[in-house]
Amino acid sequence: MFITGKNAIVEAINKSVVEAIYIKLPIQSREKFIIDSAEKNKIKIITVDKNEMEKLAGKPASILAKVYNEKNVGIEGVVTSSFEKHDNPLIFILDGITDVHNLGAIIRNAYFFGASGIVLPKDNSAQLNNKAYEVSSGAAYHIPITVVSNLNRTLDYLKSEKFWIYYASEEGASNLDDFKFDSPTVVILGSEHSGVRKGLKDKSDGSIFISSVNNFDSLNVSSACAVIAYAYSKTIK
Repeated sequence: MFITGKNAIVEAINKSVVEAIYIKLPIQSREKFIIDSAEKNKIKIITVDKNEMEKLAGKPASILAKVYNEKNVGIEGVVTSSFEKHDNPLIFILDGITDVHNLGAIIRNAYFFGASGIVLPKDNSAQLNNKAYEVSSGAAYHIPITVVSNLNRTLDYLKSEKFWIYYASEEGASNLDDFKFDSPTVVILGSEHSGVRKGLKDKSDGSIFISSVNNFDSLNVSSACAVIAYAYSKTIK
């Protein structure tokens, strides 16, 4: 996979997953720190012209990294790493998030505020691609993410691992202001247009809502993730 975005490339170098750096001639001074980091880590640097770069990146770009394909850690791996971080970890499940910008922002917000993992469905979902890595500013290299074929079975497994399942909705039953995060917790974030599907709601132990100061019920899903993750972060400090 090729990734663009300076922050994403820097994080990829730090995680030792970069195979080669491609840089467009003439080299810009603002990219020298990436070249220095690549040389320090003994990463191959390849210079290309404008046409070659656009062919590789699929768009205008000045620098590009070829990264090793990330291995899907699996839901078991997400759970294991979650409990290594906290006694009461928080995992987000994304149900039908189809905007890759929202996906990248959710990943960034979740990692920033200390969530332990993210679960994506294989179908009906934005893909964990170059744009998602770029929008996440490289956070996707730091938080365990897994892609699963069946969210219902995944919820069953998480319940067997002592997680409590909640979904976020403006019509939720529990106010986030009063939510304790005092047990391993999963929060399902639903589609930008239709919310969480009924089948997943039926498998949940409850629901939460974010109160609005102005009685306005619309909040972007990535913003909702940030608010929920921030509330969680206050319980682990």
